[in-house]
Amino acid sequence: MSVERYREEVTARLVKLDERQISIFKALQRVDKQLSNMNGKVEKHSIDIERIKTYGSFAVLIVPIIASIIIKVI
Repeated sequence: MSVERYREEVTARLVKLDERQISIFKALQRVDKQLSNMNGKVEKHSIDIERIKTYGSFAVLIVPIIASIIIKVI
């Protein structure tokens, strides 16, 4: 194998590697963007779940007390 041919092959492989790196970088950017969107949605759902738990706890504690008071009054 001549030095010229070796250099051409190495150069070709380096160019191919560079193209792959660019495509991988672009794919990672898309994944990062998607994860950012999903994290926002997860945060919103987490807040909604906490709100539901708060209202549920309130209802479980207060409704029986109110029902008991109403039954005693009647």
